[in-house]
Amino acid sequence: MKFLFLATFKSNKLTSEVKDWVSAVSPSLVNTSAHVAIAPAFPHLHLVTPPLTLAAQNVSPFPAGSYTGEVSASQLADMGVEYCIIGHSERRTHLEESYAQIAAKARELVENGITPVICLSKDDLSPQLSALDDSLIKKSTFVYEPPADIGGTETAALSDIQETCDLIRTLSSGRPTLYGGSVNAGNLEGLLELNLDGVLVSSAALSSSTFINLLNRYDALRG
Repeated sequence: MKFLFLATFKSNKLTSEVKDWVSAVSPSLVNTSAHVAIAPAFPHLHLVTPPLTLAAQNVSPFPAGSYTGEVSASQLADMGVEYCIIGHSERRTHLEESYAQIAAKARELVENGITPVICLSKDDLSPQLSALDDSLIKKSTFVYEPPADIGGTETAALSDIQETCDLIRTLSSGRPTLYGGSVNAGNLEGLLELNLDGVLVSSAALSSSTFINLLNRYDALRG
């Protein structure tokens, strides 16, 4: 698979800002060898158009039905969503999401043809993966996401990243594994020396120029 840049806006940006970002970034994708997906907030999913790949930041653990305020996987699939981030440490911390809830979300996504992108911290690799049956694991992508590294400028130690991502691959029978945590153009070179399938980008994705610089840095390094 191509190296994946999965960008998320979290709960940032208004409609006009998302439109401007998409207009600025889309032309740069013509020359990049990477695969680029963007996960805006739910109200802005319809603003993401090719060549960008559409991703979502969350999904309901329930099927379509009487679940007020939830967004079902079938609704995401109907909008063309290809990836969905679940199990993010912020949601586990602030919304107390359980392993069972995350597994239920993964099942809904897989059943609707969407790839779950499951965030893992080092401390919960085994229990998180144990909550997923083999049919879900083999359809998922994983992210090593040290909570302490989110939103800063420095990544975890490269040796720690490689060791943990290798362990995730071992436990998941070789599924694609990304790293997420303060990824930017300044530290990308070190990350590309590792055996990674991509990166999850948040702070460095908020500015279109910063994100374009990140993609340009990737192409310069990968040649």
